[in-house]
Amino acid sequence: MSAPRAPRRRTLNRDKVIGAAVEVIDELGWDQLSMTSLSARVGVVVPSLYNHVRSLDDVRGAVQVRTMAELGEQLRAAALGRTGTEGITALADTLRTFATTHPQRYQALTAAPVERTELVVAALDVNTVLSEMLLSCGVPPEESLQAAVSLFAALHGFATLVNSGFLGDELDLELIYDTVLRAALSGIAPARATDRRPPPVG
Repeated sequence: MSAPRAPRRRTLNRDKVIGAAVEVIDELGWDQLSMTSLSARVGVVVPSLYNHVRSLDDVRGAVQVRTMAELGEQLRAAALGRTGTEGITALADTLRTFATTHPQRYQALTAAPVERTELVVAALDVNTVLSEMLLSCGVPPEESLQAAVSLFAALHGFATLVNSGFLGDELDLELIYDTVLRAALSGIAPARATDRRPPPVG
């Protein structure tokens, strides 16, 4: 009879450590991510983590970059074949879904950037998709940044209130969302804001 095999050690690398950090954030929150909680997740002692990451800030920055890239992919897919306010609406709906489906990860993404330069690079896809859609709405290129930030501010405010539970269950969140988006669109492209789906009747 052959001797029993020794258990295989889990192969760890930087990508897996960052993936584990995302899991910790999804379950416990951005503020609860620590090297201790991360080491427990991957099953190694804290010092072993430093073979793959430099520090907790390194991990946090990488999580923000990964999350931004993931959001960019989803926005790019939502934009396919769409233009004008229909396209802006699709992007807004996608952002809303991401923010409310992954509230902790969304909080991580919208926290103060840890590695601003890397996050800006990761956001290029998001910015490109949004800029192209704003141009299709007739927004001049020189006004696209202000329009994009204004739109995001409105949507972020709604998502944050939903995620915090502030709005509760008594209000019609769909109607509120539609009103917020209609107002944001009217500020970006007043002549075409009526292209937005009409609010529910009754």
